[in-house]
Amino acid sequence: MESYEKHVERTLNAVHMQPVDKIPYSYSGPAYLALRQGLTLAEYVGDYKAAARASAQFCLEHPGVDSIHSPAMCLETLGILWLSKVAVPGKGLPDNEVWQLLEAQRMTEDDYRKIIDQGYPKWLYGYLKDIGIAPTKVLPWVMAQKGIAKTMRNVGIPVMNGASTGGPIEYFCGGRGLMDFCMDVYDEPELVKSSMDVAYKFMKGVFEMQLKSKPFGAWVGGWRAAPSMIGHDIFMEFAWPYLKDLVNTTIAAGAIPVLHFDACWDSELETLRELPERKCILMFDSFTDMRKAREILDERMCFLGDVPASMLAFGTADEVYEYCVKLIDDVGPKTGLILSSGCDCPPNAKHENVDAMIQATLDYRV
Repeated sequence: MESYEKHVERTLNAVHMQPVDKIPYSYSGPAYLALRQGLTLAEYVGDYKAAARASAQFCLEHPGVDSIHSPAMCLETLGILWLSKVAVPGKGLPDNEVWQLLEAQRMTEDDYRKIIDQGYPKWLYGYLKDIGIAPTKVLPWVMAQKGIAKTMRNVGIPVMNGASTGGPIEYFCGGRGLMDFCMDVYDEPELVKSSMDVAYKFMKGVFEMQLKSKPFGAWVGGWRAAPSMIGHDIFMEFAWPYLKDLVNTTIAAGAIPVLHFDACWDSELETLRELPERKCILMFDSFTDMRKAREILDERMCFLGDVPASMLAFGTADEVYEYCVKLIDDVGPKTGLILSSGCDCPPNAKHENVDAMIQATLDYRV
């Protein structure tokens, strides 16, 4: 078992575009990990200590792993992030059914004004109460963070998702719906932007509190903020300023911003050049052209990904292995690439395919 310091050094070398002794591998995908380690999904989300132990054991069994994203899961935080109810395994769902966001249009146009008048914390508490989410349920998760990090450190593995956030667009689109949010932007842009500015002060404050724990990495998410979802003009005014500030906030706190940017970001790769050089990890989910990204971003940024979920679930071990080797050849044969699945490893991934993905990083000669 390699030391925690060795895994950190290897990962940081990739981030800073310095030579690596091995292509780093970062595991992402709590549902698959839980099932492979013999936990039901209900057990995994209901017992943070058991989840962390299972994650630690998985890493011990796979010596090619250099970091992990989410060694445990708190579903209440998903509901707060997307202003939506969450269906939970073992509570409304079968024990091994993957958790689900139950998005519905519960936020109205009038809520923008309420946020401005009441302030976001007061509005949020009332909104969550109305949809049946108690923010106090997050407290056990907060209390468990130190123990989760310690469990992973004991097996030498840094955590990439030690804190997480997204811009106001993620919250508002969850409660309002993407289509209606975009219509609101066209109909009343000043109202929407003013309410987002009010909400962002609170969101950023919560994120800064998370960063006080000195995590190794912190997710800055771009899900609904993806340019392919909302278009350039909306992105530049209603998404990018917040994302850019969150990245700088993360760096200032001494953590690595992990840009969990789902969907296709091809059209805004030039915009990402505005971010500090060799400080961030750009995480792909197989929809952004990683080779185009390397051409545009050159050596400014480390990439993470992006073995497709469909290949891990339905391909063969040889196909996965060959895909990984070709990706390393094209994007990061010396440094600047952390191999992983495209977003989360799917729960129905074949064990031999996951093993082949990790093995490729052990075999590749840098």
